[in-house]
Amino acid sequence: MGFVALIAIIGLYEFYRGIKTFGHQPMWVPGYLVMIIMFFTGSEWSNEALLIAVLLLTLTFMVLLYPRYHIIDLAASFFGAVYVGLFIGYIWKLALVPDHFRVIVFALLLTWASDTGAYFVGTWFGKHKMIPSLSPNKTWEGFIGGFMATILVALAGGFLSALSPFQSIMLGIIVGLAAPVGDLFASGVKRGLGIKDFGNLIPGHGGILDRVDSLMCVAPVVYFLILKGGV
Repeated sequence: MGFVALIAIIGLYEFYRGIKTFGHQPMWVPGYLVMIIMFFTGSEWSNEALLIAVLLLTLTFMVLLYPRYHIIDLAASFFGAVYVGLFIGYIWKLALVPDHFRVIVFALLLTWASDTGAYFVGTWFGKHKMIPSLSPNKTWEGFIGGFMATILVALAGGFLSALSPFQSIMLGIIVGLAAPVGDLFASGVKRGLGIKDFGNLIPGHGGILDRVDSLMCVAPVVYFLILKGGV
């Protein structure tokens, strides 16, 4: 859990550094406060009064320090804090549930199946570009490969657990859609900011957000479908 918290701290730093590279001023202190709230509460708005207090503090920062901060700075800072804190927070939530090791490994395997299947099928058979404006190397063939690999891993995981074949297939379908969306969204953010990677913490692989962008969308799906939805 401490490791996941560190991922969130570094991830928001990478996001804000990208904003700064683009020429805007991230609001670091209010942003990290919002991230912490989202990380620990998620969709459980028991601390909504605290969140409102932080938002009011953020607005006060912008007013008192204007024109140093622009509305775009506020919007980007707040979105980054919610995006990183909320989604990575669900990775942390998976560590709090019964039989958490099995659930976390299952989430990781589903994510890796999507990424690996898309990579190899796209490399071998990819011809039709998916969204070249976001990611010029991703193809529809690769997407289908990753999608099918995710369903197969979901079926295998369901066979080893209490999931029925129907539940496993539904989980595989939703995760198979969520994982590439997370990856493509991160690509869109980087292209919008004019950066190749969020960071260089992992040589040859970029930063923390470059490595967990798909898992960030998979974790809440696994959390709600398996732990809350009874799948």
